[in-house]
Amino acid sequence: MRAILLAFWTVSKAVPQTSLILSVEKDEKPTNIDAMKVRVHFYAQLSDLAGMREQDFDLPEGATVRDLLDQIYAKQPALRPHDKSILIGAGVEFVDRGHKLKPGEEISIMPPVQGG
Repeated sequence: MRAILLAFWTVSKAVPQTSLILSVEKDEKPTNIDAMKVRVHFYAQLSDLAGMREQDFDLPEGATVRDLLDQIYAKQPALRPHDKSILIGAGVEFVDRGHKLKPGEEISIMPPVQGG
């Protein structure tokens, strides 16, 4: 265990804006998986359902909004019934579920916009 932590500390110093996840299965050697952190902001009634305004998620590089939503619904199951109607923003742009996420990206999850 000490060797794994030392390897994590040594390697992580050389990997900016990503974290290195070491997974060890029984009778297997450790595998390295590059991961990225994404911050999600919940708006309107979705923040009430989630019980928070924002949450950070660790995802593998190359993950999409669809992958992120799977993680969100696993941690916040009360949001799943709203899946078909939510809007997703990356920065100042609306994006679809196939949008490829970038490390450090800020994602907004919001209900449909209504006006009068």
